This record gives sequence, C-alpha cells and structure tokens, in this order.
Amino acid sequence: MEDTGYMARAAFIMDRLMHAISLHGKSFIPLLMGFGCNVPAIMATRTIESRSSRLITILITPFMSCSARLPVYILLAGAFFPDAAPLVLVGLYLCGIAVAGITARLLRATKFHKDETPFVMELPPYRVPTLTATLKHMWDKCEQYLRKIGTVILLATIIIWVLGYFPRLDDATLAASPDPVAAQQEYSFVGRVGRVIEPVMKPLGLDWRASVALLTSIPAKELVVSTLGVLCGADSDEGLASSLASSGSFTPASALSFMVFVLLFFPCIATVATVR
Repeated sequence: MEDTGYMARAAFIMDRLMHAISLHGKSFIPLLMGFGCNVPAIMATRTIESRSSRLITILITPFMSCSARLPVYILLAGAFFPDAAPLVLVGLYLCGIAVAGITARLLRATKFHKDETPFVMELPPYRVPTLTATLKHMWDKCEQYLRKIGTVILLATIIIWVLGYFPRLDDATLAASPDPVAAQQEYSFVGRVGRVIEPVMKPLGLDWRASVALLTSIPAKELVVSTLGVLCGADSDEGLASSLASSGSFTPASALSFMVFVLLFFPCIATVATVR
C-alpha cells in the first residue's frame, strides 16, 4: 500500500473525518501504523508540519492497540469469552480509538489551541510495487521482530523464571503444602514482588500473578503471555488458557479489566524512548 502511492490519498480522504478529533489527514497514517507498532508510527509523525498536530498525534498513538498486545487479547478472550472472542477483540480496538479521539479533543481544547499550518499534501503518482522492494521491507520487519524475540523477550522470560524458582522452600514445607507449586511461587522473589504491588491492582480484581505480568510488560507487551505461562507452569498456549480459566486468578470481569488495562496503560520502553 505504501509503495503504490495510495497512502497519501488515504490521508487526503480521511482529512474531513480527522477534523472531528481536531487533527488533519496527515495524522491518519501514523495512527493507522500504530496498530502494527507504535515505534515506527511515532517516527512517521515527523512528516506533520504543524507542531501542535504532531505532538497530539504522538501522544495519542499509544492508544492504538499495537500487535504486541494482540497475543494477550487472544489468550484471555479465548479463555474467558470463547463464544464472543471476536466481539471482545473488536471492542478493545474501538475502545482504544475512542480514547485516542477524546484525548486529542481534550489536548486541542486545553494545551494546543491552534493548528499552525494548513493541510497541504502532494499526491504522488500511482506505481506498481516491485517484488524486490516488497521482500526487502518484509525482511526488515521480520528481522526486527526476530531480534526482539531472541534478545529482550527471551532474556526477560529467563529472568522471570529464575525469580520464580528462587529462593527454594525446604522439602518439609513443600510436602506439607496442599499446592506445592503455588506455595513455591508465592515464596519466590517474583511472588514477593507481586504481593507488594497486589493491593494497587486489587480494585481491578487482579491478583499477584496478573500484577507481575503487567510489571514485566514494561520492556515489551508480549512478555505478559510468557510471564503468565511461567507463573502458571503451562508449556503451551492451550495449556495456559485452560490453566488461567481454572486457576481462580481471573474471572471474566477481571480478565476484561486486565485487557483494558493492557490497552490503556503506558506503552513499552521502546515507544517511550521514541516519544522522548
């Protein structure tokens, strides 16, 4: 779509609709890219000449639900809303869009009162994308994600496992416990951290496992699933879904609140650094 020259026309078409949230058409492309990844979406705002529109677009882009949040939605929606999972997913995306629109209107009304430049855009000619350019772009994106999996996500998962494995309870205490696995997890470093922050998350119906998962999602949102997998002792996505449904850590209401919280709370470190 980008190589054909259509994206500039999409921005032109969406200009009138974007005025409803006090922005213009050039903000549409970064917001659309935000559904893939917020980092390149925020970098794409450099094409917006108006400083106020650029800053508003940067600040509302994290409300666009990036692909890193999608595994969390699929896991919890599939486990707790099996008959309405598609509606839950669509509802979460629409919720992010609505919050972004409301935030943009509030920022325009309070902080950024004036749009400094009019909407002027050059429409490039249509072109047929070349196979070489398309494959190069695909490889660039895949390479970025593979590097992320092999470094940040793998390392963080190992750290969570170590923190959940140590220190060890003595054999007598484990033998006397009705649930040795749960007892060891609560005694471990990660269990202690979760207990400290659990009171903050309690109004959302979330226990210490969910609190730890949210904490570990700061480096990357994908870590929520792997953290829950480590804490629940599941070795597959299907096993994790059934473990969550039977663990008592989540109810349908708390699972929904967890997904909304993942959608709306601050983005990953890479996005924050890009905003800065």
